[in-house]
Amino acid sequence: MKPIVVVSPKFTKLMSVVIDVYAITIFPFIVSKEEMDENTLNHETIHIHQQKELLVIGFYPLYFFYYLWGFIKYRDKQKAYYMIPFEQEAYENDQNLDYLKDRKAYSWRKFKV
Repeated sequence: MKPIVVVSPKFTKLMSVVIDVYAITIFPFIVSKEEMDENTLNHETIHIHQQKELLVIGFYPLYFFYYLWGFIKYRDKQKAYYMIPFEQEAYENDQNLDYLKDRKAYSWRKFKV
């Protein structure tokens, strides 16, 4: 499934309450501040796959839980964001444009907050 890409600087600014949001994935959409490069698009498409694995609705509470856990652990909102297992998987693989072809389901589970 190909995500639906929307460029909306106003929406990303609205979503930038906790950290500055360049792009955000809300299945089946990827909303970005501006036109994305291929690595950023790949990063966000990895999130599409993660969301599908968790039947979409399971992704968001788990994402928030991992962020909260990271914030309590590190006392730093940026570090808490980067330590979310979903983000770790996406950042580690966003430059590998073939990653999604061979990605195993639930690959984000190997990462720890």
